[in-house]
Amino acid sequence: MTVFEDREKALEQMYFLDSDMAFRVRSRRDRLLARWVCGMTGADSEAYIGEIITLRVTGADDEGLIAKMVADIRAAGKDVDEKALRARMETLTADAMRYLARPL
Repeated sequence: MTVFEDREKALEQMYFLDSDMAFRVRSRRDRLLARWVCGMTGADSEAYIGEIITLRVTGADDEGLIAKMVADIRAAGKDVDEKALRARMETLTADAMRYLARPL
């Protein structure tokens, strides 16, 4: 192998690892956020987490996730500020990153 081939392979591996970590962080964050919403709505957490996972698998982005959660919280008769939900999402993203980056 040449130096360029080695470098290309290393960059591909780095991209794969970064993508995998981003997926894990987003997945953990979504689960934590779903549990938080369940605390507000009284919904069954395992069922609601399943709904969120299904929503993600069907291609929903963060905006779709936020829209669903806001609608679900309001349907439960609670008032929610979308900014507060976004702030919670950012906090949980940081928590998920710290959790996944911890040494074993």
